[in-house]
Amino acid sequence: MSDQDYLLTAFKVWAAAAWADGVIVDAERATMQAIIAASKLSDEQRAVATGWLAAPVTVDDAELAKIPEHERLHIYSVACGVAAMDRDVAAAEQAFVERLATALGISKADADKARQGAGH
Repeated sequence: MSDQDYLLTAFKVWAAAAWADGVIVDAERATMQAIIAASKLSDEQRAVATGWLAAPVTVDDAELAKIPEHERLHIYSVACGVAAMDRDVAAAEQAFVERLATALGISKADADKARQGAGH
């Protein structure tokens, strides 16, 4: 997986985290747009990633198996932060990050630390 493909997959996971409660709030959208704009994606990939902020995506849409094992905890930690960005972690967001931890093979101890660090 190229660095750009990996980044695109990461953005899809983070967009899914933002959509987990069924809505993207302004803070989530603005932060994600800033990260996308500053990323090392091609213009085409940037447009794809921005599209994920306009219509819901799910973690099932992301190709999690392609994420390198050494990057999984980082992607998970950022997803936890995205879910907590509006300072209200809804039950659907909590369920999302729990499913994501399992799908990425994150240990319970590491998942707990990531969620706690993100404000869950």
